[in-house]
Amino acid sequence: MASLQEQLMKSGLINKQKAKQAQTEKRRKAKQKKKKGSIEISDEQRAIDAKKEQQKQQDLEKNRAVQAALDERAAHGKLIQMIAQHCEKNYQGEIDYHFTFENKVKRIAINDLTQQSLINGRLAICVLNEEFYLINKEATEKLAEIDASVLVALHEKTDAKDFDDDDPYAEFAIPDDLIW
Repeated sequence: MASLQEQLMKSGLINKQKAKQAQTEKRRKAKQKKKKGSIEISDEQRAIDAKKEQQKQQDLEKNRAVQAALDERAAHGKLIQMIAQHCEKNYQGEIDYHFTFENKVKRIAINDLTQQSLINGRLAICVLNEEFYLINKEATEKLAEIDASVLVALHEKTDAKDFDDDDPYAEFAIPDDLIW
């Protein structure tokens, strides 16, 4: 069986010169395609590219997880450092101060000056590694920015204006320093 080009030449629709021109034109176009790099991507190449992209995404996720763990460790180290620098040393006394921690009532023995500071909000109780520390108000604000879960007891002063006018118990003050 002869090619289409040979059949067209036999029938007289094209001559030998036109056939050569068509072949050279075909080769020229193929050569230009090769130079431009517009080669069709095979299914195998697509699969390889997809796998590379998937691996890249997995690596990015691993890096984010590692970075998050490092950030968490750095924040914990910063908490330890801040608590060590700002904790009150001489607060032991004969007054028991009660507060709640993890739905349990805890108590620490403090002196009168420390009790008044806790009531007025100048001091706060924070916990780190199951140990309780008394920290001043400025340090508690910084600790709350890093990790608010370390703060156990912090009294905020409220004005009498904040109470509801219709409250039937408004005239009865609730003491902050209840001693049990």
